[in-house]
Amino acid sequence: MPEFDLAFEKIGVLVESFQKNTPHYKSPAYTEAQARKDFIDKFWIALGWDVNHDRETNPYEQEVKVERGVATGSSQRRADYSFYLAPNFHDVLFFVEAKKPFVEIETRENYFQLIRYGWNSETPLAVLTDFEQFHVLDCRYRPDLDTALKRSLSKYFYTDLYGLTEEEVRVVEGGLRGMFLKKSKNQQIFEQ
Repeated sequence: MPEFDLAFEKIGVLVESFQKNTPHYKSPAYTEAQARKDFIDKFWIALGWDVNHDRETNPYEQEVKVERGVATGSSQRRADYSFYLAPNFHDVLFFVEAKKPFVEIETRENYFQLIRYGWNSETPLAVLTDFEQFHVLDCRYRPDLDTALKRSLSKYFYTDLYGLTEEEVRVVEGGLRGMFLKKSKNQQIFEQ
């Protein structure tokens, strides 16, 4: 089976599982740690990221770091996931912050937290997710609680992830790749 088909088959299983058990996953008892283990880790693994370090055990050459420290002013915070591309394991390509599906992820506090991680690491994009929703945020601007909600570039619902054609995925992937390469905080808009 081609790699693309295998990835979307795995994502389809995750989507179906979430749909069948939504009341449980959206209950207050279901934790962020469970969401990460049950869905978010598996989502990134399906897309080919080595979240569990099965392929790369050298701690200096891992493409995904879990709970990596991020300096935010005078304090140190922990981003849930930091993603890198070989051979540059020093500069973060993008961050992912996980939340449990019970809470609303589109809050200025959640956006601010993630934008702050990206801004302080000079990383232009970050993803906020509870698996039910994926929000891609623009981190090129100084973090500000008052404008944080205006920094959303795109939003996807988990059912959007299943059923895209390979061509649609390539268009989205190409657009994201172009945005990742444009790291300048001084640009007013992403050129696409």
